[in-house]
Amino acid sequence: GEISGCLLQWFVNHLAAFAKCSALEAATLAALEAVDVTPKKAPWPFKKSDWSLRELYFGFPGVADWFSPNGRPAPGIVTTHDQFAISWNEGEAREKVERFLTTSNESEARGIWKLCSQDQWNYDRAKSILADEAWRDFVTPIAYRPFDKRYTVYDQNIAVHRRERVMSHMRNGKNIAIACSRQNKGVTGFHHVTCHIEIAESSLVSNKTSEISSCFPLYLYPDEQDLDQSRRVNFDPKLYARLQALATHPTHGTPDEVAVFDYIYGLLHCPAYRATYAEFLKIDFPRIPWPTTPDAFWDISAKGGMLRRLHLMDPTAIGPTPYPFEGQGDGIIVKPRLENGRVWINATQSFANAPEVAWGFYIGGYQPAQKWLKDRKGRQLGFDDIQHYQSILKILSETDRIMRTIAMELSEARARD
Repeated sequence: GEISGCLLQWFVNHLAAFAKCSALEAATLAALEAVDVTPKKAPWPFKKSDWSLRELYFGFPGVADWFSPNGRPAPGIVTTHDQFAISWNEGEAREKVERFLTTSNESEARGIWKLCSQDQWNYDRAKSILADEAWRDFVTPIAYRPFDKRYTVYDQNIAVHRRERVMSHMRNGKNIAIACSRQNKGVTGFHHVTCHIEIAESSLVSNKTSEISSCFPLYLYPDEQDLDQSRRVNFDPKLYARLQALATHPTHGTPDEVAVFDYIYGLLHCPAYRATYAEFLKIDFPRIPWPTTPDAFWDISAKGGMLRRLHLMDPTAIGPTPYPFEGQGDGIIVKPRLENGRVWINATQSFANAPEVAWGFYIGGYQPAQKWLKDRKGRQLGFDDIQHYQSILKILSETDRIMRTIAMELSEARARD
């Protein structure tokens, strides 16, 4: 419903505490330069808002609506003890469990790792169940942070909160998912989306509690007991049918589920979309405007596909990485910094020709070109690590370039019937 007959005003005073109190004591309501923030209807925001734009935006189906066949959005995995459950490689993941099984008591184990202190995990139970060695079949890669694949053991005695309703579909067959935050509270705006093909950790796009990422898989795989053993597309059937009708093109034909996935992914990276709906992207999962024309759909979908392949680190999408690693040294990361077009990892070694845009680029709450190195402080970069980081620089630079080409006439976007 709507309300009438009341007025809510907002006034900002940036003075220091004592001066602020003195100014407020001497002021009158009539003299204050206040802004009318009276909410007109639910959800009753106590801030100035463009109500016509708000109604248009919230008339579009959201990401959660699109991927609704699998139920309510679910966050990524929370191990509750990453020091134990998250590893750099498969071998380390196995070694940790093997060492855990040799501990004689809980105190000894907690002296090695900072283990879960919640009721959902129990040392004696974990040691008893893991002793049967079945856990060895569940060592699996996990999308931990942007462009940072780690390993875990997908067992409740190790990766405690496994989010099986969603993550089972990422383990049971070939899949791809969008990882997206429901809220974002940063001052830099909405960057809180990426994609992954592995199971994912809850802080994939941000480590702020309010910005943890939910996983939206494209495909749903059957359980062993399901009579229908076919793979299903995780799109709301009515939304999918409507978009296919709107996007059918004389040359490209009717879009399949991958083309629609890429349209959603491309749209979420559209600068005009992020700027126009910035106020609303802070408070809920993103909404997806309908394409204005079939040509608009296929253009955004093509660019979304480019971004998807880049963000999944497809070598053919990345191409050459002209950022040679130069200098003599031990390859140990000391204090990463960007200086004079080089990303330095220590006093003598650096990646040359590093794009400044890549160094500062955000995905969610992270700047991946910086975070990937900082998370490895004190570690030695090997040959594969050097190639991986060169790819990160190229991916971020190309992402910025492609995003600048994604355009949509949002003023003409049609709301849901």
